[in-house]
Amino acid sequence: MLQQIRDKITGWIAGVIIALIAVTFIFWGVGDFGASGRDAVAVVDGDEIPRREFEQVYQRQLFQYNEMYDGNVPDEVRRELRQRVVDGLVQERLLLQRAESRGYRIGDDDLARAIESIEAFQVGGRFSIDAYRARLSAQGMSPSQFEERQRQSMAVDLLQDAIADTNFYTPSEFRRYIELAQQRREVRWVRIGVDRYLDEIEAPSDDAVADYYEVNRDRFLRPESVDLEYVQIRLADVARDIPVDDAALRDYYERSIADAAGPEERRASHILISADDRGDAEARALAESLLARIRDGEDFAELAREYSDDTGSGADGGDLGWAEPGFFVEEFEDALWDLSEAGELAGPVETIFGWHVIRLDEIRESDVAPFEEMRDTLAEDFARDRAEAQFIDRANALADAAFEFPDDLASIAEAESLELRRVDEFTREGADVFDDSQPVVAAAFSPEVLLEGQVSPLVEIGDDTVVMVRVIEHREAEPRPLDEVRDEIVEQLRVERASALATETASRMLERLREGADGEAVEEEFGLALGDARFVTRQQFNAVPADLLFNVFEQPRPAEGQSRFGRIELDSGDIAVYELLAVEPGDPQQIEAMMRDIEKDRLAREAGFQDFALYISALEQAARVRRQREAVEEEVF
Repeated sequence: MLQQIRDKITGWIAGVIIALIAVTFIFWGVGDFGASGRDAVAVVDGDEIPRREFEQVYQRQLFQYNEMYDGNVPDEVRRELRQRVVDGLVQERLLLQRAESRGYRIGDDDLARAIESIEAFQVGGRFSIDAYRARLSAQGMSPSQFEERQRQSMAVDLLQDAIADTNFYTPSEFRRYIELAQQRREVRWVRIGVDRYLDEIEAPSDDAVADYYEVNRDRFLRPESVDLEYVQIRLADVARDIPVDDAALRDYYERSIADAAGPEERRASHILISADDRGDAEARALAESLLARIRDGEDFAELAREYSDDTGSGADGGDLGWAEPGFFVEEFEDALWDLSEAGELAGPVETIFGWHVIRLDEIRESDVAPFEEMRDTLAEDFARDRAEAQFIDRANALADAAFEFPDDLASIAEAESLELRRVDEFTREGADVFDDSQPVVAAAFSPEVLLEGQVSPLVEIGDDTVVMVRVIEHREAEPRPLDEVRDEIVEQLRVERASALATETASRMLERLREGADGEAVEEEFGLALGDARFVTRQQFNAVPADLLFNVFEQPRPAEGQSRFGRIELDSGDIAVYELLAVEPGDPQQIEAMMRDIEKDRLAREAGFQDFALYISALEQAARVRRQREAVEEEVF
């Protein structure tokens, strides 16, 4: 299959791939690649990790962080992320080297099956060479490059399985785990809400607002953004231009009806006469005599119960139930499908099991709706099927045009008869104008597009849309003016003051409880009372707030007959004061045997993954690894 894939990567695509390889050699050189270290972020036992590979991974992960930080990722977080990306690439390279040195190899057949199973390369549930070619072309990758990456990934998976799948949990370890994991704690608590004090808080002065703004300017940034122009090709748009006439549609209906209908099913009964004890001649003679008796009017089911050596179906009068083609052995199936009407007989039929007398009981054809009922659905499917090839061709032509106009999207749009569209203030969070903004963000904020003004490569959005973008204007993140954020600051200062009052109340209340004050005295003094005591487990997030639950289970076990008190600021900003009264260990016998086995298997897998992490650490300690400090300390685009 791999050779077939390569054979079909011809024409202009082959030229493009060669051109890309040539450009790579021109800029990066051959042989001792990046020997100066300027083009590598790390070197692992002499094997360099190119800076461009680092940039690609870093950009993908930075997109997720931008969503978390509203497009304003702090410098220290960016630095930590860059460090993690470098470390991850180093570990990946160590594993690849180890897999190769230990002889892990992926054969062509296994690789072909893996590639064929990737949904991105399938059309209608089957591998499509055109889809494969288009996807790789859009990513700027040749088949050989992709196949090599797949081989490496699959080899590392084999190495991981060889280590991670060898762990197990002993009974004593499992009991200790259940005692902790299923532990119950008796607790009661009270929430001291910030809202309780908000009405007491006066609006802060203008000077206080201004001072807060000056100290916290970085909290009020307008996110980095770009103005984009773009062109797009959508499969649905291509399909709308596909002519659909009744003649073509009826032909499509006839060709598609087999798939729509599914296989015919048949219900049969049989009498099996085994030759194991009788010998072949005697078994056949008995089968012939039974067939004759049935034709003379004797009851098939009664004879099956008396004579059939298939004890399972014999007890049911020989009934084999419903079956599709491929269910029975070839000789039996051929004889059964040669029958055309219910009640017909066949035999004796010889198979590896012996001699059969077969009766066809029922035929069940799949119901297929008439053409008129299916016309609208057929028209959509017909147009989409025809459009897929055109969609791929147009996408490839668009990618071709980018080589002719690398920094002029307007000329590309004109050459390909596409509308030049625009979206302003496009941030790293994306925009609703695209069904999936992540790949567009990755392209728009890549070094070539953002800083060099290049037209992006072809960007895939799902399986039915491709776009190409160019940055018109780039705006760095900048502070929003004070007047724009004044109300936010006023509210923040009021909440902070109210939170301080809630914390002060919680501290005094906790002090009184630790002194031994009873519940009534505390309620009278503070107007607050601890709720009813209840047992909770580590997983009962619906019983108490999650952050309170975690804190309660972090506390030491209280002495017998005594309580342990504590307080915690909840994620909501409110304060919780609680009393921990008792701790009960979990009991493995309270868990069903099947669930215990499932849990033990899960723990063994987790322990295996921990072993694998230690394995990676040992590999790095034994290897010679040199990291480029600049890759972590400086932005690379």
